[in-house]
Amino acid sequence: MPAIQVLAISLFIVLSVIIFVVYATFLISTRKPVEGADYYKQVAKLRFPFFILLLLLLLTGLVLTLPKFPYPPKGKFPDAVVYVAGKQFAFALDTQPIETEDRWKERSEAEPVKVPVGKWVEFRVTSLDVNHGFSLYDENGKLLGQTQAMPGYVNRLFVKFEKPGIYTAFCMELCGNSHHRMRGVVEVVEETLSQK
Repeated sequence: MPAIQVLAISLFIVLSVIIFVVYATFLISTRKPVEGADYYKQVAKLRFPFFILLLLLLLTGLVLTLPKFPYPPKGKFPDAVVYVAGKQFAFALDTQPIETEDRWKERSEAEPVKVPVGKWVEFRVTSLDVNHGFSLYDENGKLLGQTQAMPGYVNRLFVKFEKPGIYTAFCMELCGNSHHRMRGVVEVVEETLSQK
């Protein structure tokens, strides 16, 4: 299991235990009757520091996750566009829109589409039949991004591939008996001078 996933599950377990202890302490403390108005004044004094603590935690989370935002900066156009059409039971990928079943069949059996490494690639995803889930995985099985492939809609997925290689698209929504075989392939390559 990748280190980031181990860290995430460990953090989840620690936070879950802390939340459980806080709630258990609160539950036990409410069984005792409270006498006098001083108790309520003490609780009221803790509200503002508690609010500040929560605000700091939220801001920390924002600062840590914002650099990982999976979209290009506003106003920046993608360096490459890949059109994706899902149909039972394959994804067809091309650099031109796939609008007919004949074009889908041709492209679903063709060589992988090549896209540049380290550049923003926009996937324009649709479906020619039923809903599909379009998800991109690297060679190690790490999910890079996903969106829905729906008939009559075009959903956009922006991905910046960090290293060259073969990336596989799988369907993440049960779409029929051969759902498990549904896939598409993208090849990420280094840009040559003739491509620039």
